Amino acid sequence: MNNRNPLTKKTTPPNLNILLLVVVGIWVLSAILILVFFDNWETRGTFGDLFGAVNALFSGMAFAGLLYTIILQKQDINLQREEIAANRLELKKSAKAQQNSEKALKEQVEQMKITSKLNALNTIINFYNLQIANPNNNEEIIAKSREKRRQAIKEIDALIDWVGDDDYDGN
Repeated sequence: MNNRNPLTKKTTPPNLNILLLVVVGIWVLSAILILVFFDNWETRGTFGDLFGAVNALFSGMAFAGLLYTIILQKQDINLQREEIAANRLELKKSAKAQQNSEKALKEQVEQMKITSKLNALNTIINFYNLQIANPNNNEEIIAKSREKRRQAIKEIDALIDWVGDDDYDGN
């Protein structure tokens, strides 16, 4: 299994090591060839002075490579900034969706409370209906039951008025 993070990059490309070895090899080879083909130090020195311009060329190329690297890094930083901005936007959207979900849950809880209250009041009304219909109860108990039933019906009406027709979407 490969556990490496795909987003991390090697800091040294594999081809750079080979290139460095080739450059060092050419440098050593040139030193050996100069020692073999030129027999005195004066000739060797004159031959070496011919490469001063090449040395300046390589220095300029190295500086250009450094500038190019800086430009690439700047582009990478700009891409990272854009990605961070996109992530912030997505986080804002996610937070908004979570707030909407929380609001919907609160509304659902309120609806459940109202439904529970209505169910309880319905049960109370059924109890009082049984008290009223029971032939063994005297007139006083029946009258109290009728009054309590009226109060429960008024509470149901008040709840229905409080919820209102605007809150009911018909689904």
